[in-house]
Amino acid sequence: MTNQNEMNLIPDDLTQEELLSLNEILLNTREQCQMTAQLIENQLKRKDQLIDRLHQELETYKQDQPARLVEQAMKELIGLRGRLLKRQSSPQWAELDAEKLREEFTYLDEDILDLLERQNIEPFTTQPGQPFDGGRHRAMNVVSADSPELDRRVKASLSPGYAKGDKVLIPEHVTVYRFQ
Repeated sequence: MTNQNEMNLIPDDLTQEELLSLNEILLNTREQCQMTAQLIENQLKRKDQLIDRLHQELETYKQDQPARLVEQAMKELIGLRGRLLKRQSSPQWAELDAEKLREEFTYLDEDILDLLERQNIEPFTTQPGQPFDGGRHRAMNVVSADSPELDRRVKASLSPGYAKGDKVLIPEHVTVYRFQ
C-alpha cells in the first residue's frame, strides 16, 4: 500500500525524460549527502587528533614546568653570585671596614629577598605570644611557661619561615612555651 501512496506522489503526466532528470537529481543529492557526511567525519577525526595533540603538549608542559621553575631560580641565584663575586674582586673590597661590610651584607640580603619575591616566595615571622602552628612552625626550643595562657605559644622567632602563597616551603624556627 505504501508503494501505491508513494507512486501517487509522482504526478502521472511526467515524461520519461522528466523522470530520468528527477532520478539524476536524486542520485546527485544522495552523492552530495554522502560527500557531506564524509567531510563531517573527516573534520571530526581532525578535531579529535588536534585535541589529542593539545592534551599531549599540555602533559609535556606540566611535566617540564617544575624543571623550568628550578632552572629560572638557579639562573637568578647564579646572577646573584656573579654580582657578589664581581664586588669581592673590586679594589674597594679589601678596604671595607666593619660598617661597610655590614652594609654589603644588607644589600646581599635585599638581593636575595628580591630573588625570592620574583618567585612569589615570602618570608614570614610570628610575633611572641601567637599560637604555635605545627604547619608553619618548627619548635627548636621549648621553655617552661608560668601560666596556662602561654601554653603552646611562640616565645620567640629564631629564623623566618618561607611560604609561596598558602604553601609553607620552610617552617619558621621558634621557641615555644609549654605549661606543665
